[in-house]
Amino acid sequence: MKIVLTALGKLEIMPHDPATETVKPGFVKTEVLTCAVCRTDAKMWEQGHRDLVFPRVPGHEMVVKGPRGKRYIVWPGERCGSCRFCLSGRENLCEDMKIAGFHTDGGFADTVVLPEESLIPIPDDLESEIACFAEPAGCVVNAFEKMSEAPSGDILIYGAGTMGLITALFAKHLGLRPLLIEKSQSKIKRISDFLDAAGIACTKETCKSEFDMVINTCADYIALCQAIAKVGKGGRISFFSGVTKNEYMETNLLNLLHYKEVVVSGVYGMTRAHMEKAVPFMQSHKSLLALLIEKIVAPEEAVKLMPDVLSGRHLKHILDFSLRSGRPIEPKKEKKILPAVRLNDLPETAVCRKTIEAVSPVPEGLLAQATAKIDDKTKPLGALGRLETLAVKMSCIQNRLTPAINRKHLFVFAGDHGVTEEGVSAYPAEVTAQMVENFLNGGAAINVLCRHHHIDMNVVDMGVDYNFKPHPTLIDKKVARGTKNFAIEPAMTKNQMLRALENGMNVFFDADNKHPVDIVGLGEMGIGNTTSASAIISCVTGISAAQAAGRGTGVDDKGLEHKIEVIERVLDFHQIDAASGFDILQKIGGYEIAGITGAVLAAASRKRAVVLDGVISTAAGLLAFLINPDIRGYLISGHKSVERSQEAALSFMGLEPLIDFDMRLGEGTGAALAIDMADAACKIMCEMASFDEAKVARSDL
Repeated sequence: MKIVLTALGKLEIMPHDPATETVKPGFVKTEVLTCAVCRTDAKMWEQGHRDLVFPRVPGHEMVVKGPRGKRYIVWPGERCGSCRFCLSGRENLCEDMKIAGFHTDGGFADTVVLPEESLIPIPDDLESEIACFAEPAGCVVNAFEKMSEAPSGDILIYGAGTMGLITALFAKHLGLRPLLIEKSQSKIKRISDFLDAAGIACTKETCKSEFDMVINTCADYIALCQAIAKVGKGGRISFFSGVTKNEYMETNLLNLLHYKEVVVSGVYGMTRAHMEKAVPFMQSHKSLLALLIEKIVAPEEAVKLMPDVLSGRHLKHILDFSLRSGRPIEPKKEKKILPAVRLNDLPETAVCRKTIEAVSPVPEGLLAQATAKIDDKTKPLGALGRLETLAVKMSCIQNRLTPAINRKHLFVFAGDHGVTEEGVSAYPAEVTAQMVENFLNGGAAINVLCRHHHIDMNVVDMGVDYNFKPHPTLIDKKVARGTKNFAIEPAMTKNQMLRALENGMNVFFDADNKHPVDIVGLGEMGIGNTTSASAIISCVTGISAAQAAGRGTGVDDKGLEHKIEVIERVLDFHQIDAASGFDILQKIGGYEIAGITGAVLAAASRKRAVVLDGVISTAAGLLAFLINPDIRGYLISGHKSVERSQEAALSFMGLEPLIDFDMRLGEGTGAALAIDMADAACKIMCEMASFDEAKVARSDL
């Protein structure tokens, strides 16, 4: 088999006939054992490249078996051998370089033809999956060798992705004291096991300066600006990662390179010798490098991995060709398949299909300009914290530098759950209907907050076991009088699930068609729904039922233990496809959760900001994310719930909550508060003066 990039965004599994491969003199046919999926592969899948010719088999971080059965890592280059760089031992700068997986076919295949001189033997005690780190580790070796003298002392590293972590580990290997800077708290938490095991410090920012060496391993040009400010006199900066294009740096900042006599070294790729030097490093740090492996998967999984790899939220995925199915691969017929949704999962109704198809990623064309605009306000850089991030996000969502929120809307979706028959809640099921009546009478916390923040509010009956009288605030989208008890049968039928999704979509569409909604908050009401949400999050993220289950409406210790047992039994019973939002929703979801999922997809399809509330709406957002990951850029997490599973779901989506008030009420209360914060962030972006407008002098740094 081989996995072929046939067009932008399109990877296909095809039959591979090694007999058709041409082996030129100096080349050798090898068997691929493992191949890592690099972010460069994912960028090529999404964006292509001027030198890329389709079709192409990607993959350059590979371990192969040679004709005599020996294992090798692969220097991915094919050098000319005659240019001045090749002759001087700097073949990574070869003037006629060919790269495996880019100019020639790479390691996403059973076999690959490679230059014999590119093969580097590895010892028997180095596992093939660990050896996949040879290419990034070789790049790190190159970075440290480019220093004008041996580094010593404190080293600052910007970016805690896989490359940043390997850089920090190698720095410690050399006896240095590395400090990682990572702006994403969810990523810091995700890599905590590695950091603890390696004894490496990581923080979102540091007041310390005068570092002996600074390396940027991320594309954020602000990190490079900070590197110049943080490096000490006579220090060294490794320009390791290219930065975002078309950004600008102030000459006052660049002058610091002069005043401090800073040595700046560019680093591009690695030579064969650098990869050879990476082998003993990998041998001595095998257990730590193993913690950088996100997952080892069958090669067929590469087709759906690219969005995750591109997101930067995950560590390293490894394709292991010993795990392939072995079934004959038939040529695929041309089918139109939605991103991240398998054909069998696609709903049959037109509204669902069209809505999911209409979702596209948040455009990032204004990201640099919006960031520059908020940075130029009359304040220290980053002084408004998450309000600044939120202002930039709203600019990107609305695709303008003057974001505005003119109409705010919040929907409280309500539904009953059959699983309450298992005794998982401290409150009886009839409380759902009673609380809905309270919403309609204007007496709940969410009513107060919506009135206070001038947010239009509606209650949506998706499946309450009660018939309400007509009310101007009530939207009737009832699918059934509660779901089935998913401890003994699926929560709903496929048709009910699709209808509930479509109802949630139409709730948003109807409001938006009447008066365009700039931001929408999504709350819920449903006794028993924390059990459903916890089961959903456990299924998707892989955390255990004990880690996912919370006290919900206030169950005691014995009740919590019982709730955990029910969730464990449910997940064992249903054999759920954890990659399918549709399958999860049908088997263990709720009608109000389905409604929120549909509303998220609908709002994202019209490029509107979506504010999730607590753990229930976060679980619904997680399902929408599975159905189409492009919704992520439109999501705002309103608040941190005391329910533990919410953190795992947000981490999975790469989101962080805006506020933490120890809230656990639901209803949309956290979303209402966050909507007001988003409104404030937009006003900061539009109304706060810049340094030039206020005639205020900027800081020199």
